[in-house]
Amino acid sequence: MRGIKSAAMVLAASPRLKEGEEDDHKGPVELVSPPENAKAGQRVIFEGWAGEPDGVLNPKKKVWETLQPGFTTTHGLEVGFDISGVPQLQEGENAGKPTGKLVTSSGGTCTVKSLTNAVVR
Repeated sequence: MRGIKSAAMVLAASPRLKEGEEDDHKGPVELVSPPENAKAGQRVIFEGWAGEPDGVLNPKKKVWETLQPGFTTTHGLEVGFDISGVPQLQEGENAGKPTGKLVTSSGGTCTVKSLTNAVVR
């Protein structure tokens, strides 16, 4: 989102579609909640995937479209990144990486209210 004027970015979870099922956009949808002690503008990362953001995202590389299928929720209602959702990352040094929780730079975990094994977009 670098270089795009924005007041905020919102992540939301919705139930994962079954194979062959069409998305009718009828919900439910739950907003991802930051930890109570998080400050506005605080950086969030997936554990195990820390790094520096690109200076400019090349829209032709489709970074968001490639990585978003790995965004999920756990049975503990935590938002996480599951490498099994991104075939391009399942080889080499990334092979076998566990699901990393979405955390703030101060260590708090981002959560949802009730949706487990959901898609986060």
